[in-house]
Amino acid sequence: MASAHTSHSSGGQAGFGLILAIAAFAISGFLFWSDARADTLAEPADPRAIDGLVRLSEMQEGALLIETVEPGYYLPAPMLATDMAVEIAGPIIRTTITQRFENPSDQWVEARYVFPLPANSGVDRLRMQVGDRFIEGQIHERQAARRIYEQARDNGQRASLVEQERPNMFTTSVANIGPGETIIIQIEYQDVARLRDGTFEMRLPLGLTPRFIPRTDDYLLVSETNPSPAVPDAHRITPPVMAPSSEPGDRLRLPVTISAQLRPGFELGEITSLYHATRIDRSEPDIAQIELADGPIPANRDFVLTWRPANETAPSASLFTEDWEGETYLLAQILPPATLNADAPRRPRETIFVIDNSGSMAGTSMRQARDALLAALDRLQPEDRFNIIRFDNTMEQVFPAPVEASDGRLRQARRFVRNLDAEGGTNMLPAMRAALTDDTPEDTSRVRQVVFLTDGAIGNERELFREIHNRLGRSRLFPVGIGSAPNTYFMERAARAGRGTFTHIGDVSEVSERMAQLYTALERPVMTHLDALFAEGTLSEIWPAPLPDLYYGEPVLMTARLSDPDGMLLLEGRLAQSGWQTRLDLAEAQPAEGIAALWARNRIKGIEETRFQGAPADRIDAAVLQTALDFHLVSRLTSLVAVDVTPARPADQPLNSQDIAQMTPHGWDFDAVTRNTSPVDHAALDPELLRRLRVHASPEEAALAAENGLPLPATATPRELLTWLGALLMLAGLIFLMMNRERRLW
Repeated sequence: MASAHTSHSSGGQAGFGLILAIAAFAISGFLFWSDARADTLAEPADPRAIDGLVRLSEMQEGALLIETVEPGYYLPAPMLATDMAVEIAGPIIRTTITQRFENPSDQWVEARYVFPLPANSGVDRLRMQVGDRFIEGQIHERQAARRIYEQARDNGQRASLVEQERPNMFTTSVANIGPGETIIIQIEYQDVARLRDGTFEMRLPLGLTPRFIPRTDDYLLVSETNPSPAVPDAHRITPPVMAPSSEPGDRLRLPVTISAQLRPGFELGEITSLYHATRIDRSEPDIAQIELADGPIPANRDFVLTWRPANETAPSASLFTEDWEGETYLLAQILPPATLNADAPRRPRETIFVIDNSGSMAGTSMRQARDALLAALDRLQPEDRFNIIRFDNTMEQVFPAPVEASDGRLRQARRFVRNLDAEGGTNMLPAMRAALTDDTPEDTSRVRQVVFLTDGAIGNERELFREIHNRLGRSRLFPVGIGSAPNTYFMERAARAGRGTFTHIGDVSEVSERMAQLYTALERPVMTHLDALFAEGTLSEIWPAPLPDLYYGEPVLMTARLSDPDGMLLLEGRLAQSGWQTRLDLAEAQPAEGIAALWARNRIKGIEETRFQGAPADRIDAAVLQTALDFHLVSRLTSLVAVDVTPARPADQPLNSQDIAQMTPHGWDFDAVTRNTSPVDHAALDPELLRRLRVHASPEEAALAAENGLPLPATATPRELLTWLGALLMLAGLIFLMMNRERRLW
């Protein structure tokens, strides 16, 4: 009986093993067949059977593609060309940006373009041109504007939307661009020229340095599907960036043309374009026409124009007024005498140098930062104290605490600086916290200054501003913007919050001059307790409030709403132990346009800054919203939207959406950033994209898609996993059969 039972049991096990092996063979065979079948279905015999679509393997170098619902097929992406027409009257800058969105495909598309503007600009006009018709944009609360835009988009109407992501970063969305069609968007904004050391400067931001977003596991470029709690809108401020290797060699992908008319109100001296070749027509002593000398330029580096008066003496004061809707708005630009207390004794300093050596600083920016820091170390005196902090996604201090600037300590610091290399993410917050930590807050024998060298490629600006407000104490913060397209919003706001001044270094050749200017400012006594006094009943509101500290060569720049345009303005302050004041007659102010918009923009900025002083968020939002609506300005809470009432896209035609990829900033080492975010070369900008590439794309397609900032379809089954599962089941069945066969033989 026992023998018969054993035989029956072995036969049952063998039968089960046979069934398991057959099932495994069937599963594996089906998976391999379906895998091959999917490839066959994804690639028709005639690749041109689907109009306007191309496969990645057929994509020409430098092409821009839009993902479609057809697996493996892409559309040519919208092309963008930008024209900037600038009018400068006195210090007022009025710029009209014309963006031409062209759809080269046979499908309907929606294009989104994230672009930079000056941090203090006031965007107040949007126009959309369709054929020979112009549709004027209207200001709305942000969510309402987006609902209007999305409804028009879904209805097939042509529409455009301009939104603010940061005060220096905006997004244009354009819906329902027809096959082969061009839609023109015009945006106008107001700005003011910067005056320093007798030189006026206008900056037109063109490049957009990719922002790094802090996450819990590391500090990498943003993942849209895993946003950082510190930056909930991270996916909106990190558009795709095309690798330099994918830039077409025979044409500009994002061409920009620039023309400017300069009427400064005085006889012009030297006019200089710092980074681009220009032609300058000076037919009259006080007027100049400027245009690019070599045609369009790439959108990868800021355009900077400077000018000086012919007599080399900048006006000591300039007053401009505008009457707008029954009220008078004032712009005052006052430069105190440069000789004021210039012979005051130099005070010893405690200087903390912070240098950004993250991946975005690789290449030209890192060389500029190293040279700038070495130049700063050369200015230290034996009575000074100093320290150096470097940061990427880690942080390091050269000395445990500030030390005397002895020859030995300086040699050690210089060796450290020369060996710095750029890699890793941008975790700025711990470095800022360490720099502002003051172990001797009661020390009045030294002036404490923090010099912060960075490109500001971060998205968590609000966290940094809060840190500065909470920890500043007696320190003063001096950001130094490095590179061709720094985050000037962060730099300028950090300088104001830190009661310092902002310096920009855009080229290696500028390091010596700009650092000398900065140290001249640091070594001169600061003017404090600045105040503007008006006759009773004259002033309604003034911004900024309070007025900032004043450094050598830096002007007082303020805007005010006046109840009475006549009367006197008294500006006063304190420099060392002496007082300073100047008196100005408001009746002598020159008329100018756009001052009301500048005042409103300053008011919004000032209201936003009260957030770090404990003001309730709902009161801040209400004041910002009302100001922006009253003055027709794009803000954090308002947007401009324009809608063509006539539907254009047929209801049965799909709409493909795509973010227009940014160019790599000039001098940026793309590989230095990407090798710190992923093992996939050039797949830099989205960890979720990298995940999809690893799962669903061949190595060739993954690299090609990554170089073009394109996500691949994520709708396929995990075929590799299932294939291996089938193989493992088959192997298990075979092992089971062998074991039972050996048992029967034994």
